[in-house]
Amino acid sequence: MKESVEASRLWIKSYQATDRDPITNRFCRATGLDTPSAVGTLHMLWWWVLDWAQDGDISKFNAIDIADAVKFQGDPNMLFKALIDAGYVVQTQTGHEIANWYKIGGQIIESKKKDADRKADAREKKRLKKEGLSDVQGTSTGHPADSSGKSKGVPSEVRSIDKDLDLDKELDINKDLNINGDADPNQKSDQEPNQNTETKSKQTADESKATDEMPTSGKNGSKGRQKPVYEPDSPYMKMAVYFKSKLDELAKVLEVDNLAPKANMQTWADDFRKLVELDKQSDKRLIMDVMDWLPKHDFWRKNVLSASTFRDKWTTLLVEMRSGKTSTSNKGSGGGGRGYGNQKQVIPISQDDGTAGTPSTSEFEAMMKKAADLKASKLQEKEAFNNR
Repeated sequence: MKESVEASRLWIKSYQATDRDPITNRFCRATGLDTPSAVGTLHMLWWWVLDWAQDGDISKFNAIDIADAVKFQGDPNMLFKALIDAGYVVQTQTGHEIANWYKIGGQIIESKKKDADRKADAREKKRLKKEGLSDVQGTSTGHPADSSGKSKGVPSEVRSIDKDLDLDKELDINKDLNINGDADPNQKSDQEPNQNTETKSKQTADESKATDEMPTSGKNGSKGRQKPVYEPDSPYMKMAVYFKSKLDELAKVLEVDNLAPKANMQTWADDFRKLVELDKQSDKRLIMDVMDWLPKHDFWRKNVLSASTFRDKWTTLLVEMRSGKTSTSNKGSGGGGRGYGNQKQVIPISQDDGTAGTPSTSEFEAMMKKAADLKASKLQEKEAFNNR
């Protein structure tokens, strides 16, 4: 087949969404062309580039050359500017080139070149075999290696007309090249462990030592690691449930349906595990005390509504609690002045004006009984939490 006949059979990609692409609509508005005429103009431009600028670089042509190529009857400069504004032509350091040319037509040129190279290689092998040199390496001297798949001077990705059409292909490439950097789990190193390896192994052992209570079964995470699953009797699940109960009680006081509607108890339990094991906050009774104190503070009870936030603000919350800060006023923000949870009740004290005298025996005993009941209730609640 002659070269001229073969060239006439070359083809380019014609994307299904070209007529509905927003940049095509922008091109129509700039040129005054209707959609069928604009689509035809674009295809004529790509066909012309396939013949006269096979690498996609049109820097040596001017606006009137482009207008003649697509049979445009209007202002050539206006047409060229519209192509640039719409994104079909991009400006480079040396001039201009067709946007995303490799995906449109460059692949055809490269495939043609590779085919010619393969034919030349086959002819060379045939010649060597005919001359009795079949044991010689069957490649022609100076034969270039296959191209990497990019036209010279054309960016690897320049505003694709419809990127979704090449999605499957790109996914396969990523898989083959191992883009995410995950090493082959079956691959073994031939090198002896060095000092860095031993140090990392020791660090891993130290970190895993503190996670005896964390389960190993569960769903795979985003990087292939298994997510821990916490059973109801896990101490971290108990902490998560207890904290959620405190938020539910606060919701009732504030007269709202739910303060943590999207709470995930498994995630909350893992956050409390990190607080204890990674942040080295092993005093679970102290953690519970902060949970009890939190709903009494006007500011933090509105801003700590999840286990992750509780962990992030742990140091601040602990300092606030130990400094004796709770509500800034009796009314509070949304509290209505009714108090909350285990907040100590205000017992009115009579002022002795010299005539009222001291409380009676029955009044004193009632006051002491009330104080004892409050203290017993507090201790009972803490013991129930620690025994879970």
